[in-house]
Amino acid sequence: MPVEKDSGDDIYMGTIISSGEAVFEVTKTGGTTEMGKIAEQIQKPDEDTPLTRQLKAFSRQLTVVVIVLTIFVFVIGLLTGMEKREIFTTSVALAVSSIPEGLLIALTVVLAVGMQKILKRKGLVKDLLSAETLGSVTTICVDKTGTLTYGKLKVIEEIGDVEQVCYQHFATPDDPVMVAARNWLKKHSVHFDKDEKDFYKDCVMVDSIPFTPQNRFYATLVKHKRKKEELFVNGAPEHLLEWSTLSDNEQKEIRDTIIEKTKEGYRVIGMAKKSFTEERKKISEHDVKGGLTWVGLLVFTDPVRKNIGDVFEKTKTAGIKTILITGDYADTARMVMNELGMKVAKDRVFLGHELEEMSDAQVAVKIKKLYENDTTPIIFARTKPQQKLKVINALKLNNEIVAMMGDGVNDAPALHKADIGVVVSEATDVAKESADLILLDSSFSTIVSAIREGRGIFDNIRKIILYLLSDSFEEIIAVVGSIILFMPLPVSAVQILWINIVSDGFPHLALTVDPKAKDIMTRPPLKPGTNLINKWMKALILIVSLSGGLIALFLFWYYLKSSAGNVTLARSIAFAALGINSLVYVFSVRTLKDPFWAENPLDNKWLNLAVFAGLVFQILPFTTEFSRSFFKIEALSIEQWIVVFLSSFIMFITIELSKVAFRHHLLEEKEY
Repeated sequence: MPVEKDSGDDIYMGTIISSGEAVFEVTKTGGTTEMGKIAEQIQKPDEDTPLTRQLKAFSRQLTVVVIVLTIFVFVIGLLTGMEKREIFTTSVALAVSSIPEGLLIALTVVLAVGMQKILKRKGLVKDLLSAETLGSVTTICVDKTGTLTYGKLKVIEEIGDVEQVCYQHFATPDDPVMVAARNWLKKHSVHFDKDEKDFYKDCVMVDSIPFTPQNRFYATLVKHKRKKEELFVNGAPEHLLEWSTLSDNEQKEIRDTIIEKTKEGYRVIGMAKKSFTEERKKISEHDVKGGLTWVGLLVFTDPVRKNIGDVFEKTKTAGIKTILITGDYADTARMVMNELGMKVAKDRVFLGHELEEMSDAQVAVKIKKLYENDTTPIIFARTKPQQKLKVINALKLNNEIVAMMGDGVNDAPALHKADIGVVVSEATDVAKESADLILLDSSFSTIVSAIREGRGIFDNIRKIILYLLSDSFEEIIAVVGSIILFMPLPVSAVQILWINIVSDGFPHLALTVDPKAKDIMTRPPLKPGTNLINKWMKALILIVSLSGGLIALFLFWYYLKSSAGNVTLARSIAFAALGINSLVYVFSVRTLKDPFWAENPLDNKWLNLAVFAGLVFQILPFTTEFSRSFFKIEALSIEQWIVVFLSSFIMFITIELSKVAFRHHLLEEKEY
């Protein structure tokens, strides 16, 4: 619902003068103007997103681990008397395979796919990393007008005899109050018939006084076809009552009605008129401020969007807090929230002037205390755009991941400061430039859809990392184990690279489009600062790597002994096992902590195709004499292939049992 906004008698750079004339004294120029300050604030470097910070930390940790393991393998190999060239090439191959080279491509794909899905939901994400950040949002700061409501005023009640007002009085095309009143008059005005042109024939506007925050009224001088001239006035009803001919008792009765309607959250404007006996060409404020005949009241509402109540319920279920920041009156904001099914107590409502008196830290403490035991929304009413920045700063002091909505030039600093700046499609260009997400349909539900996609992106990034690291480290386990046990290497450098780049190159890309988990919007958001690879993921990577590496090492040892030292055969078995294992356990990895049957195991058609392609490429080297010679392997019998696939099944069961332990006994964490 539109509000009357007043910031004193200063005029800022960029102000558009709609009417009238004045003499201005320029007091500031360039960077010292309000527009200049805003430009300076939004040009400050962007802060790293949560994903960027976590990926940087992950890269540093992985680099250290890979270097240490590579040096360890090389040194142990030399100490055990292995041939220098062989241990060197193997160490280099292990180092290359340990670095998930496919991660960068996979990250780009998963973020791009996420952006495309959000776009289909009418949300335009401007930056790849912002798509994932949406999934980490813990607090949403929303505006009321146009987001929770349609942003279109509608007259719901007439109190008095307003239909006597001439249509031409409401001829201003862009003012929402005028548009709503004009639409109402089309149905009720005595000046109206089926031909809309009769509005203009019946009465013609001669002069007008525009509405300003100072005078708080709009007046028109209208000449009727009967040559009669009338002054029509609308505006703040309390002023029009003072200038009317009503008695004190009559004025009190109307004031009580105004107070009642305002408390119910409605917008009320007064209507009055005055007749002139002589012909007039101009009107002045003196003509308005006295002798008015009271006409009545028009009561306006801005209808709330029908589905927003359900959307609020979804955010609550998802553990996301909501803060309403509006320039409207507190009663209006509370009424809107009540219509949406959210009853907000008075102690959770703050006014702009209260914010002005508190520091960012004090606001942060206040918000944190209110949300300790109650997740009901908080309302900041009668706020100015610059006070939104104070709320954002306070939330970030509480380590919240904040999505904030805005639409004006003055909102730009707060949009820039928030982790996710959100604007509607009708926002100013400056606001859009500062934002990360543009709501093409101006609907709050689009934010929730974007958050859902963001959570799916984060899940898929975890799946990809879990799969790639487990795949890489199981080869390291097998190689290190063979060196410690003074056995030949179970796989060669060429075989290691083939497994990581070719056979397993398809599944991790297919995980970028893995469907979202059913419970994705019933889980709480990630705690700020949560590691991308947390405790249970590290434990699962260790278990997958150990089980896969030890199974391959056992098969290598068994066939080495049973074949009287045939290294080529034993290495062929280990090579096949390491390649097939990862193609099987990917179906366990894709559900993270949950059992593989929690989601339909075959609902990712791209993963099914990728696993099939991986199997083909893993079996391909065994099919021709040339390829067997190149990879230094032997053809395997049916019985040996059965053993390989059986070992993969054993590994799959081991991972599933480990996940049961994580969920119920070991490392259960209150996060998704």
